[in-house]
Amino acid sequence: MEKGYKILGNYIRLVDERNKDLSVTKLLGVSISKKFIPSIANIVGTDLSNYKIVRTGQFAYGPVTSRNGEKISIAYLDEEDCIISSSYTVFEVENKEELDPEYLMLWFSRPEFDRYARYKSHGSVREIFDWNELCMVELPVPDIEKQRKIVKAYKTITDRIDLKQKINDNLEETAQSLFQEQFAAFYNENELPDGYSIATLDSLCSIKGGKRLPADGELLDTPTAHPYIRVRDLGSNRYVCLTNQFQYIDKETHSAISRYIVNTNDIVISIVGTIGLIGKIHTSLNNANLTENCVKLANIHTVTPDYLYYTLCYKKQIKEIELLTVGAVQSKLPMYNIQSMKILVPPAEVIEDFQHKFDIFNEQIEANTIEIQRLYELQSVLLAKLAY
Repeated sequence: MEKGYKILGNYIRLVDERNKDLSVTKLLGVSISKKFIPSIANIVGTDLSNYKIVRTGQFAYGPVTSRNGEKISIAYLDEEDCIISSSYTVFEVENKEELDPEYLMLWFSRPEFDRYARYKSHGSVREIFDWNELCMVELPVPDIEKQRKIVKAYKTITDRIDLKQKINDNLEETAQSLFQEQFAAFYNENELPDGYSIATLDSLCSIKGGKRLPADGELLDTPTAHPYIRVRDLGSNRYVCLTNQFQYIDKETHSAISRYIVNTNDIVISIVGTIGLIGKIHTSLNNANLTENCVKLANIHTVTPDYLYYTLCYKKQIKEIELLTVGAVQSKLPMYNIQSMKILVPPAEVIEDFQHKFDIFNEQIEANTIEIQRLYELQSVLLAKLAY
């Protein structure tokens, strides 16, 4: 054991409280991003009395680590009580004056903990990181005041990220509204004004798919020069930019799929899994590799990337992208349906005026995005320092 490290099992205990009286109705799950999330399970007709209750200030984790993106699903509940599936393990810190639960959650958030949990997992059919292994985790436990200072510092960064993200979300919402006010009505008209036309998407850009990793390739948590964009890296933001949640590939794997990269201002769309997520590639991901579950719109011409992005967001909002999705067992947005999507093309001077207006939004959004990136980097540095 490293100097100053303690055995986690001396600070935590199992909790197994069942929802026998059905007093708790909020059903959540635990994601590999280490957060409680709304459950997608169909519970119609399900007896919820055997579900486990998680109280505010307690933890839950899924012991199964195989086929889990090399991460362990573990989270700390800082909201109202909830219930979760009985397959999860629930536990709590026994003495919060010795070990701060939020400090412990920071330790669980480190990429090194995910690697440790995978290494210590065992089993033939499913690999399990069981309770005994969790109890054997070693971690530094400084005095409680130092723990709380670390938690406070981390929260300060998180709050700043949330603030900047909310500002960006508001700017994006305003920009989307302005786009719709100016252009959405044209999609419902039989005749277009002079200079306006309708074109297929593939006439305005090149549309290409991403690439699956080779059989011997793997995703890495340790940063390399080659980030790998997955569906889950696309969110509600316009920019897809590098964060501490990204995984990477090594030089050899990149060489094998080097033709399947994205460049700054390309637009990516998810076509499998969570379909219709849309993002514009930030400079931090120039030359990053792209999953086969997305396509990229590159070499955009006649219209601007921003105009095309907001057009696709409008298409998503009016459910047109859903109508282009096929498949019963596993839904997919086929390439040919994307290529044939109808896009309004305004005159060049209208596009130029549109872009001039939106550059004002871009400047502020870009500044906030860069700050968010740096704050994520600062979070990673803080988590790394927990080990020292």
